[in-house]
Amino acid sequence: MNILQKWLIDNFDWQAIGLALLIIIVTIIVTKGLVSPVFSQIEKRIPQKFSIWRDILKAFERPAKIALLFAGLNWGLHVAHAPRIILHYANDINKSVLIFSVGYGIYSLMASLADLLRHFGAKVHIEVDSIVMPFLKRTLQFIVMALTVTMILSDWGINVNGVFAGLGLAGLAVSMAAQDPIKNLLGGIIIITEKPFQIGDNIESPSVAGIAEDITFRSTLIRTLDGALVIVPNATLSNEPITNWSRVVTRKIGLTFYLSLDTPTKDIIAASEDTMEKLAQNDHFVEDSAAASISQVLPEGYEFDVSVMLKMSSDTNFANERADVNMTVMRVLANHEIQLAVTTQPIVKS
Repeated sequence: MNILQKWLIDNFDWQAIGLALLIIIVTIIVTKGLVSPVFSQIEKRIPQKFSIWRDILKAFERPAKIALLFAGLNWGLHVAHAPRIILHYANDINKSVLIFSVGYGIYSLMASLADLLRHFGAKVHIEVDSIVMPFLKRTLQFIVMALTVTMILSDWGINVNGVFAGLGLAGLAVSMAAQDPIKNLLGGIIIITEKPFQIGDNIESPSVAGIAEDITFRSTLIRTLDGALVIVPNATLSNEPITNWSRVVTRKIGLTFYLSLDTPTKDIIAASEDTMEKLAQNDHFVEDSAAASISQVLPEGYEFDVSVMLKMSSDTNFANERADVNMTVMRVLANHEIQLAVTTQPIVKS
């Protein structure tokens, strides 16, 4: 407070104060109203083939506003002939904000890394792994964030080595209590290196089944067939057998029905032939793969097994195809007036 009082008494200048306020006001106006339009106009003039420059502009638009605002405030303080100690800290803060803004821009640019690498990979005919990309993006973002913080601390004269040494000891203690997160991280690395599935693949494990949407340091996000989003720890998923249905060329659909023991043999034979004929007419199934027969006779009824091989593609909905087979068999049984055993229901084998 004594410094401010001395400055007000000895160095107070209305003209300098007015000019400083004008600089600050103009800076705020430019930051709020001109930066975005200027960036937008520059972006429109960039050819489509140079899309990376568009991403750079988008990533650095907000950091540019922050850096410009603090630069204007710092300039205003210098014009107002603020006390030396205030100018000293203002300069340090301005440098820290500049470092932060650059780091923030690079951090934001990492979000476009996947598209950039895919575009580059397509040009040089290299396939870019869809699972590696999100993991690599988060890793690089963490590195950028750590370097930014380190540079800011160093600029303020803080002993970074001492901080890291302290963090190392603290990290040892934390790691003892955070074994699960470490297991999940290692599990994520295993999934990435072994590549049992890609983002968008239809997978199934003992704990979950659905579409793989994303993988993070801690978990994998699976969208189930009923639309629910399940978060599975990487440690769990990496230790389980995983069936990747998206990499399967054909998949068996198998259904079992229990028919009434009163059903005549000739009706069962006719229903079997009719079922195979109906399934053979569906182009979604492998030719000559349909089968329908009595597998065994049980006290509760005849065990009527129906199976067919489904052609798999990225657009195939296995649940819908299985339901279609189920309805086809039910219609055939109804046409032949065959009754299901009263105490049982269809059992899905696959």
